[in-house]
Amino acid sequence: MKRIVRKYGPVIFHCINDFGQGSLAALIPFFITNFGLNYYQSAFIIFCNTVVASIAQPVLGYVADRWRVPWFIPVGFSVTLVSISAIAIAMSYEMILALALLSGVGAALFHPEAALLVNRTQFHELGNAMGRFAVGGSAGFALGPLLAGGVYVFGGQFLWVFTLIALLGVLLYLYAFMGEGEADTDDTDIADSADSADTGNRESRAKVLSTGTNDWVSFGKLFFVIASRSILFSVLAIFIPILYITVINGEASASSLALTAYFAMGAVLTYMGGALSDRLGFLKTVRLGNLIFLPSVLVFIFVPNMWGFFGAMIPMAFGVFSQYGPITVLGQKYLAKNAGFASGITLGLGITLGGLVAPYVGHLADIYDVQTALMTLIPVGVIGLLMSFWLKEPK
Repeated sequence: MKRIVRKYGPVIFHCINDFGQGSLAALIPFFITNFGLNYYQSAFIIFCNTVVASIAQPVLGYVADRWRVPWFIPVGFSVTLVSISAIAIAMSYEMILALALLSGVGAALFHPEAALLVNRTQFHELGNAMGRFAVGGSAGFALGPLLAGGVYVFGGQFLWVFTLIALLGVLLYLYAFMGEGEADTDDTDIADSADSADTGNRESRAKVLSTGTNDWVSFGKLFFVIASRSILFSVLAIFIPILYITVINGEASASSLALTAYFAMGAVLTYMGGALSDRLGFLKTVRLGNLIFLPSVLVFIFVPNMWGFFGAMIPMAFGVFSQYGPITVLGQKYLAKNAGFASGITLGLGITLGGLVAPYVGHLADIYDVQTALMTLIPVGVIGLLMSFWLKEPK
């Protein structure tokens, strides 16, 4: 049992961490109603959640390359979830911003070390393994809004359930990675413990570091693909509930379910993207995602009814989520000597960077309307597609 938990630990913990990240977007209608916020102010909450994380994650990735810091994993997801719970006692907009920022710090701690854990222990099937890891995050993003939707029924105090989830996650981490099982070093599919390094994994990692090379030029090009996907991901996460309420005329209490549906599709499609990348190649999967996204987002924006909204959501979700695992692996391959740093960029900024742009999209929605603001996603998707064709498969 302990070995199974170790093998799938990164997936489970990624899910737990992204419970908090996913719930914040679903709470936007709640903030608008209870604090009288406009779209710009609402999107600025996501900005605060991502700005520190965007700066910190590359640094923390570098730290993970130099030193073993497995405790970043439980501390990271605990800070993320407890910060979301504390919104229940927030008395002002400024306090919400501070808690959103703190939640982002937790996510920044979590992602680089968790991604390195996958890289160290499941390198023989890295596409599938990173796909599973990404699915954990997508599942968290899907379940987070569903859970956060409880505030519309039970009120803000319901958010304390996120602290309970964090506690269960810590207990699971201690069970799997502390105690007798720490000495087990025979199975490379088992995750490293917090206090005892797996000898085989350490030797494999040292071999990669000594023989691998860093292709900074390709990684620089990949950054534009990462930024494109991140913007698509973040803006849609914020505006799917808002579009559902304002354009589709749905109920506010059901808006979080619309976001959950989107992220639930994403969880399946993320795994599909990981498996597809092992067959087609990582770059071809990224290109395919962008090619499918562009026409589907046009339908999503300009067919303002339930059929257009949910019908276009499936290919649109494929376009966004299928790239997640392949982009992460590409980053680690381009920077073979600094896989932790690469993970901080691809996994960390791949989620948070778009939040830096979100307030400006919100400002456009305040000036014009939500549909006009979402048209900004089209040139962003085009940039991601063009840059993906400029990249080459890593050696």
